[in-house]
Order: sequence, then C-alpha cells, then structure tokens
Amino acid sequence: MISAEVGQRIIRILYNQNIWWSTQTVPNTLSKPFKRRDFYFLKDKISEKEITAVVGPRQIGKTTILYQLIEHLIKNENVDPRRILYLSFDYPYLTTITETPMNDIFEIYPTQILHEPVQKLNDTIYVFLDEVCKLKDWSRILKGWYDLKYPINFVVSDSSIADVLNGSSESLVGRISPYTMLSMKFIDMVIYHEKDNNLDILFNKVNWNLRDAFCISIKTSDPKTFYNEIKDAYTALVPYEGKLEIYLQEYFLKDGYPELLDIEALTSCAEKLRTYLNLTLYKDIVRIFDVRDPKALEDLVMLLADTSSQRANYDTLSKTLSIKRDTLIKYLDYLESIFMIFRAEFYAKNRASRIRKQKKIYLSNVGLRNALIGTLNEGLLRDNVELGKVAEMLVHEHCKRLKFCLEPGFEPELFYWRTTQGEEVDIILELFRKPVPIESKYSNDIHKKDLKGMYQFLKEHEESFGIVITKDRFDLRENIIYIPLWLFLLMC
Repeated sequence: MISAEVGQRIIRILYNQNIWWSTQTVPNTLSKPFKRRDFYFLKDKISEKEITAVVGPRQIGKTTILYQLIEHLIKNENVDPRRILYLSFDYPYLTTITETPMNDIFEIYPTQILHEPVQKLNDTIYVFLDEVCKLKDWSRILKGWYDLKYPINFVVSDSSIADVLNGSSESLVGRISPYTMLSMKFIDMVIYHEKDNNLDILFNKVNWNLRDAFCISIKTSDPKTFYNEIKDAYTALVPYEGKLEIYLQEYFLKDGYPELLDIEALTSCAEKLRTYLNLTLYKDIVRIFDVRDPKALEDLVMLLADTSSQRANYDTLSKTLSIKRDTLIKYLDYLESIFMIFRAEFYAKNRASRIRKQKKIYLSNVGLRNALIGTLNEGLLRDNVELGKVAEMLVHEHCKRLKFCLEPGFEPELFYWRTTQGEEVDIILELFRKPVPIESKYSNDIHKKDLKGMYQFLKEHEESFGIVITKDRFDLRENIIYIPLWLFLLMC
C-alpha cells in the first residue's frame, strides 16, 4: 500500500510529465511540427495489441516522435488526453520515491486520474515509457501487465538494442514488436528544409514509385521496369536537381541528426557530435556493459571512423589497441547494439563461408565519422577520395533502411562480395531471396574495368541485375543500372 505522501509525490510527477491532462494538447516545444516518415509508420502500429518498441541511437528524435504520437491520438483519434500516460525513465527521481514505480503508478493512475479501477477500464489507455530499460525489471513488469489483457496499449523506447533484445527474449517473446529508428534519411532532410507541401507530395510519389518498380524488377529479374521508373523520376525532379545537390552536400557533412538541421556553423556541429559520442560511450556502453577499459573503446571508435567501410582484421585491431581478441569482439558487439556501427558479412549461401571471411565495418553515421577524423568542413566537398568513402557509407546505411522497409525485420543484414583475385562488390542487398549487387562510385567517369567484381558476380548469379551509384549519371548498360546518388537516396 502506498503512503499518502508518496502517492502525492507520484501524482505531481505524473502531472508534470503529462501536461496535456491540463492543456488538452501537447506543446509545440515537445511535439515538433515536422513529422518524419517514421511517424507515419508508427502511428498505425500503436493501435496494435503487441507492445511497440522504438529503438535507436541517442539524439535522433525518439522522444519527439513519442510526443507526436500522443498529439496524434488526441487530435486525430479523439482520445481523451487523460487516457494517455507518458513516463520518462531517463531521470532517476521516480526510483528515489519508490522501489516499484510502475506498480505504484498503475495503482494511482486509474483511480486518481481516470477515476476507474484498472480492472474495469471502459476504453483503451495508451502508455508511453521512454528509455524504458533504465527501469529495473522492466520486461518482467510489462509482461505482467500485458498478460492481464487489460485494454492498455504500450509503446516503449530505448537507445540500446541489446537491452531491448535481452528483455524481450527473457519475458516478452511474442508480445513485443521492435521498430528501429535511425537519424533522418535524406528524403526527410530534404522535405524538412523545403517546407513545401507540393514538393512533399512529389518526393513521396517518386519514393513509392521507385520502390515498387525496384521490387518488380527484382522479382522478374528484369531491370527495365526499374530503369524506366528512374527515367520518369529523373525527368520529374530535373527542376530541383540543383537544390538536391546542395542538400546532398549538407548531408555528406553532417548526416541527418535532427538537432543539427538548423545549425549552419560546422564547428558547432562537430562539437555536438563529439559530445554525443562521449555521452553514448560513457553513459550507455560503459554503464550498461560495465566496460573496464573505456579508453580502449574510445580508441576503437576512432580507428573505425578512420577505416569505415573497409574489411576489418580483428587480430590487427586487437594488437593495435593492446586488448584481447575476445574483448575486441565484445566491444564491437556493444557498439553495434547501440547503432554506432554496422557490420557486413561476406555474401555466401553457406553460413560457414560467411563466418570465416573478414567483416566490413561501417560507422553508422557520416556526420559522426567526419567529426571524429576532422573532415566536418567544406574541404570534404573538394576531396574526391573522402567523398567516395562518405558516399559508400550513405549508400550502405540507406540500403539497410530500404531492406527494413521492403522486408521488415528487426536487424536487416547487408553483405559484401569478393573474388579470390581481390575484385569486390561493395554491397549485396538480398531481397525476395535474390541478391542485388550495388557498387558505390561517386563519379561519372566509370568504365567496365572499374566494375570487374560486379560483372563476375552477375556471371555467377544470372538471376540478378546490378546497380552502380554515380554522381549524376543514369544509364542502363547490359543488366547494370547507373543511378545518381541523390536519386537512389530519395528511393530508400
């Protein structure tokens, strides 16, 4: 039984975090006007019975999207604001009041706020739990409430995929539906800056049409459907090509962190990204995984930023960092669990062949990479070698998003391919059980000899067609499509 004093303190906290109970609306400072594409997907998911889990790195807008979903429920679904409960566990004050905050809240909230016993709820209530993994035994607690089958829809968020996976594997199997959210895609960034509803409609139409044609071409093993749609999209977007190139340059430099969109000073962007790294490493990884050598972890991130998109030799990395190979692998697992890196295996049907080969490691965000190695400045845009590396990182990141959209899964896999002679294909995107080889060549001067790996792969996989990402060239040669980077990113 909760004491009266504790009960009053909890009620004050609830009103403080749920201002819409008093104002009937979510302030614009919390629910930002611009809605990225993730919002439109999630607004349909929150009505499902499964617990929706939004996971992704820090500073990419997870909390904002929770507030936008709350505003949507109030304005568009006519949900009584009091039937929407939001709690953030990013601050420790709840646990200083009570050792069982969720159970105490569910004792107080229905009776003191809704004036309905939880056993007799008439309409659905929506419960949003932000940074839920900071709540002790969160998965067990949610399982208990979920299994009671009350009309409660849960939406949770966290910054660590590992914590969510561990919790869901222990208690919430079959009860939780994870959704991975990363920094804003190129199309989101363009639409944010344009603030023009007609362009919003045009870009979205191009996006949907290209994706549909891409799927048809993969299923039929015929690149012409996709190529013809690319021609139509290119024609429609020619008047905006200059603008799109400018936005792409901005994206090359700082990627899609929402906090950086309106900051023009690149030095300020770099400083914020370095602060973000420190917060992520020391507040997430070191705390969650009890890392004993945080300096080695930080050095590892710096090394990966400098060699992003290259094949990694674990023995060389462990020797360079003076740590054991097993420790290195654990550190890489930790970094992947908080979305700081992506790893790509060698493409082979045989699982053993994949494991034996070296993995390619990508830093997941080009803005962070640039901030760490000192290239977040205008000089990057004049350095063709560095631009080529950044372009491949963007292509890889957007291919993961495309894979997730077309074949939803918790952790979409991408691969690379390499011959014994050393000819390589940057990315293998497998869709509908067919591999699509993708080469990132941020140039227009591309010759057949530059694509030896691509031609060899297509010779061995005759059901496939290839894609080459260029600067602004589009073409169809044999069964290889050449597509400008800005247009490919708009599709993903």
